[in-house]
Amino acid sequence: MILFTRALSINVLIKSTLMYPFTCTTHIQTCNSYLYHISKGLNKEKIASFYSVNTSQIKEITHDTQKDYLVQVPCTCKDVNGTSGYFYDTSYTVRQGDTFVNVTGEIYSGQAWEVGGDELLFVAGNVVPIHLICGCLEGNSQMVVTYTVQDGDTLLGIADLLSARLSQIKSLNGKLTQKPGYIDIGWVLFVPMEQNGIRPHKEGMKHKWSIIIGILSAVTLFSMGTLIVIILRRNRTRNNTEEDPKAVSKSLSSKRTSSMQNQYLHQKNIEDMTAFESERPVVFSVEEIEEATSNFDQTRKIGEGGYGSVYYGILGEQEVAIKKMKSSKSKEFFAELKVLCKIHHINVVELLGYASGDDHLYLVYEYVQNGSLNDHLHDPLLQGHQHLSWTARTQIALDSARGIEYIHDHTKARYVHRDIKTSNILLDEGLRAKVADFGLAKLVGRTNDEDFLATRLVGTPGYLPPESVRELQMTSKSDVFAFGVVLAELITGQRALIRDNREPNKMKSLISIVSPVLLNVYAIFKDQDSETALEAVVDANLRGSYPMEEMYKMAEIADWCLSEDAVNRPEMREIVVMLSQMLVSSIQWEASLGGNSQSFVIISILHGIKQRIKYQGLAKKYALTVLQLCSISVHSNGFGI
Repeated sequence: MILFTRALSINVLIKSTLMYPFTCTTHIQTCNSYLYHISKGLNKEKIASFYSVNTSQIKEITHDTQKDYLVQVPCTCKDVNGTSGYFYDTSYTVRQGDTFVNVTGEIYSGQAWEVGGDELLFVAGNVVPIHLICGCLEGNSQMVVTYTVQDGDTLLGIADLLSARLSQIKSLNGKLTQKPGYIDIGWVLFVPMEQNGIRPHKEGMKHKWSIIIGILSAVTLFSMGTLIVIILRRNRTRNNTEEDPKAVSKSLSSKRTSSMQNQYLHQKNIEDMTAFESERPVVFSVEEIEEATSNFDQTRKIGEGGYGSVYYGILGEQEVAIKKMKSSKSKEFFAELKVLCKIHHINVVELLGYASGDDHLYLVYEYVQNGSLNDHLHDPLLQGHQHLSWTARTQIALDSARGIEYIHDHTKARYVHRDIKTSNILLDEGLRAKVADFGLAKLVGRTNDEDFLATRLVGTPGYLPPESVRELQMTSKSDVFAFGVVLAELITGQRALIRDNREPNKMKSLISIVSPVLLNVYAIFKDQDSETALEAVVDANLRGSYPMEEMYKMAEIADWCLSEDAVNRPEMREIVVMLSQMLVSSIQWEASLGGNSQSFVIISILHGIKQRIKYQGLAKKYALTVLQLCSISVHSNGFGI
């Protein structure tokens, strides 16, 4: 239990912020939930930045005359400094004068769980973890909203606001609602909101019959209107066919495109979206795609992969990346749609829409200004980039790990990416990373006992784990192995495959070079030779500017990820925790050198906010929200930013 005093808003003083974590159930590890954000004048982009989400995960809600927000987050059962419960973790960069109390009150609506020693971490420039309480329920009909009681609230009013049953609110918050009908400003409640946003009401029989009669009348009128429209259209089509041969050609072309879309979009099995993701996707015309890319001018090409070419484009004054794929690659096309239409995370490429033509399929993503991690690590100056600092590398490792962790643990279905590599990790203006290219992604079971057996070897040489080569076996631990290779690249600056100096016609893996060093990594601070061995493989572009202890830790994580036996590899959630701690230490180390870290942090913050504004031109032009991108009505279940 947490009880303390803080100011929540200009006019409202929270007298007693009282909260209890939501108790975990044995068979629900993770779920989607909402955090209720009380409006403090922040726009969606800033809210998204503070909660480490995309704007597509934020939904407006009206409380009296005030516009508040519901923030959709992945909620996970975990232990926070000895307290077990459901939490969502984000991070916050401390500014001068900040304290835990005012940050949680002003930014996180009093929903952050206080950990002993939090105030000691609140030093300007530090990136501190914020643990927000959330909840999970069995079944798919309800989602838990973490709600902070405001001035004038009643339990009945909260139930009406969030489409919930009063009895269930009382049941979930028994520790807080022991005195009938009494709640206090600042209490944090768990509210079970109906997924469809409509609270079930008890209606009288008379009202039910009125509804039924109204529905039947509407259906009858609609059917009659539809019949009239069909008859008129048939007559018009017959007249046009007789009068204009060009119209016939255009009609046939339209039918071919429509037929193709039906073939690709209605014969594939993509699960229906629920609740927050229930709108239709943006479907662009081929003409819009061609105009955006200047008819796929070669000067607009920014990437080439096994499944298509990627072009820079502008749609509605919005910069985008457009992947052009042959129609024969429909399997990969739908693999990306199936995954990205269900995922909204700041560290995963954002899908904006799609298009299809006679011979090609197109996926439209947000544009990533700084290209791939591969370009920044290997011959960066030739690519027009500066060398990555140690802190930047640590941040990129953490961002990438969070993106992979999300598809492993925080989606309704667990996915395996199957092609994690530095060229599929993209960097924005602030050098923040996003995982891209889900063309090989596969749905797997929630446990590693339910492995995915591939029919062919897929992925990229140099990143493939032993079990995938020997047995064509793919699990979430396959992604962990590939991530270990990425960490090795961040440490050494070398490629995953390197030409063998002894046999120039052959390639050898980076693992074969670093493994002897990593095997002795535990002895680094006990054995001077081991420390020297690690320094010998560290990227020379770092010029010795890195904290040896943190370098050791990253090498240790890489070694763990590259375990021969998949069972011995960590889960991505464990890696995220370790890298989060490393980042805080690295920023403190770099700040002590004279401010390099502070510059990096400021750049990251500014660009982190800026990148969330990128969609506004596109959304404005098409009068659509980002949510409309992720609900393809199909009856069966890179590049970007």
